[in-house]
Amino acid sequence: MRIDDPLAQQRLDQVPLMTVSLNARSRDETVKLIRGLQAVYADVETRGAILSLIRADVLGEVRDDVGRPGMDLWSIFVLLSCREGLRLDDDRLEDLAENHRLVRAALGLGEWQAGVVFDWTRIWRNVRKVQASTLAEINRRVVRLGHRGAPAAAVSVRVDSFVMATNVHHPSDLRQIGDGLRLVLRHARRLSSAIGSTLLRQHAHLSQRSRSLVLTASRASASRGRDRAERLAEAVGELCNCADERCTQALALSDQFQAAAQGLDTRTLIQASAAHQQMQYFVSGLATCVHVGRERLVLGRTVALSDRLFSLFEPHTELIYRGKARADVEFGHRVLITEDAAGFIIAADVMPNGQQDRDAAIPLVESLKAAFPALERISFDRGFHSPENARRIGELLPDACLPNSGDKAFAQQTANASASWTWQRRHHPGIEAAIGSLQDNRGCRRCPDKGRHGYARFLQTAVLANNLITLGRQCWAKDAPDALPARTRRKAA
Repeated sequence: MRIDDPLAQQRLDQVPLMTVSLNARSRDETVKLIRGLQAVYADVETRGAILSLIRADVLGEVRDDVGRPGMDLWSIFVLLSCREGLRLDDDRLEDLAENHRLVRAALGLGEWQAGVVFDWTRIWRNVRKVQASTLAEINRRVVRLGHRGAPAAAVSVRVDSFVMATNVHHPSDLRQIGDGLRLVLRHARRLSSAIGSTLLRQHAHLSQRSRSLVLTASRASASRGRDRAERLAEAVGELCNCADERCTQALALSDQFQAAAQGLDTRTLIQASAAHQQMQYFVSGLATCVHVGRERLVLGRTVALSDRLFSLFEPHTELIYRGKARADVEFGHRVLITEDAAGFIIAADVMPNGQQDRDAAIPLVESLKAAFPALERISFDRGFHSPENARRIGELLPDACLPNSGDKAFAQQTANASASWTWQRRHHPGIEAAIGSLQDNRGCRRCPDKGRHGYARFLQTAVLANNLITLGRQCWAKDAPDALPARTRRKAA
């Protein structure tokens, strides 16, 4: 069974969360995070809404009054916040939950419960059930709570985008084909072993041959000789032919599995089905990589980005041309964030593949205007400008700051701008600090989670942790203005 709140019924050895002692001289973000959790816990309406949202994802239609003991819902919320708020992996999070006094108080654990073990697998299996949409709604609840202490925060906001990379290596064509061959052979060997097929009895030899062909092609690619192009085309052609043979062999093995599936026992059928599903996925990915490699490196043709696969492990990865000196191209997704005057990130969205900043401007302003009726000012950078955006955003928010993308038009716009426009333009670069905080302090430079859903969930978790720390700093500023956790050098939007 599960309970919602371990702090609802106090134990004799338990320190109440609202009375836990926090160090006013500490500059660590832990004290701000715990203070933010205290603010959420003290507000009964916000706490109840958050626990109900987590319950819907973690339990679904399952009853919570029967079954084996499970992690309670408030603990899931605390561990979610600590994971990205303090930039921890699951192993460090397990150690924190078992040994850190403040975190254990937030979890509702007493001094006599030293034997309570938070295994990292237990944390991972519970935390990952909370969906990105649920976390976005929790973020809105936390922001709404923070706006009670800063009613004018949503009057002025600033918007920008950045690229959060996916956890992939540089997607060279040869490396992609090598990965595909390795994984197709791995899962095909498992499938053939499960169904008793002898089709891949030489899998060790085939794996060695694949590695040898990849190495030969890599050496040809790195060569600087005059015959580099001919050597590379020959080596890649041989590698692609080997990959085609493995794909054909895997498809024949798939036919054998379909024929033998009826005679397998339940356990073997489950194992074989899992291996077959994985093999089919990597066969399709390998076929795509072989087509791209043959077209580009053998035939010398150009392949459109929409036809390319940049990772077999993260197929949703997008190649983004940034045109910046430090990173000309990046592999991941554009993330659009909106920060208000109090430092809360009131909106964070993963942009669809191929969407540019100017395409997202109008829908964002419309959604912000609907969610925050008090919104009066919004600032963008020049990448969001288009004539249609300038016209439509001017109708929605007459006091918006949308700089023109042309140099001459921007100079004329600056010369004729109002005082409010100039003020917003001068303060707009402050959102780079919010982006830097997400990247450096919340781990949003590269997403460690897998899949498109994991990517969106990681972003929303990082934003939630950032907002809780901002809420904690706001509470510190109200209760003890001279305390170190209350200090910030951020300026209002």
